Amino acid sequence: MNILVCIKTVPDVTNARIDPETNNLIRDGLKMIINPSDLCGLKFALNIKEQVNEDVKISVLTMGPPSAEKDLRDCIAMGADEVYLLQGLEFRGSDTIATSYALSEAAKSIADFDIIFTGDQTMDGDTGQVGPQLAEFLEMNQVTYVSKIDYIDGSYEVKRQTKGGTETVKLNTPFVVTSLKDSVGKPSKFALGRNDIAETQEIHNLTAESLNLDPERIGQKGSKTWVKEVYAPEKSETGTMIDKGSLDANVDFVVELLKKEHVLV
Repeated sequence: MNILVCIKTVPDVTNARIDPETNNLIRDGLKMIINPSDLCGLKFALNIKEQVNEDVKISVLTMGPPSAEKDLRDCIAMGADEVYLLQGLEFRGSDTIATSYALSEAAKSIADFDIIFTGDQTMDGDTGQVGPQLAEFLEMNQVTYVSKIDYIDGSYEVKRQTKGGTETVKLNTPFVVTSLKDSVGKPSKFALGRNDIAETQEIHNLTAESLNLDPERIGQKGSKTWVKEVYAPEKSETGTMIDKGSLDANVDFVVELLKKEHVLV
């Protein structure tokens, strides 16, 4: 059985700032991490490997710069078997459709996968489009916003979050899953004792040329969308501090304020 996990290296935007002059993300000092919901996908894959009573091979694929090798080695330390890095300047400026096309062709070149995991969305782009687009390119069923997945009697029971609650889906392979952040936790890279393996494991390098990708479908040429502007949300006052010196004075002030706003008559 073959499982693929797609990951992306993203800036930790928890404390990110926007340059007020250029409206660009200030990347100086930002730590680069594996997208959190992608790590949930890896955890799901490792859980399935424990549940399925047969040989399961977990591969991890990312499209990114050479520095992404560190994250791929971390994935090996967490339990992945093989890792693949799709890189090249040709991919600069790729939107989700160009990215999904490239990843789908890379996946085809690696193996016939039974399950493919992605995150539900990334911390930087935040579109939630790559997983579903990847499923379309590969002509596979898809289950989105997954919070739990179990192997039961030869098929899979998947719980996915919807606006109205939780939906349970039963299906057979092959299919694509988009994993919810914090739904299952992230795998540990220390518990498996695989750090030595991670340091020496081969990283398989893929390029647009080696995959024979159409140059008109990758990078900026292959992108159907582009970011026109990025800006920080406007700050607005959320309340009024009242200090009139005494409780009675504060109450009188609030009453008059509510009358003015026609809340009280």
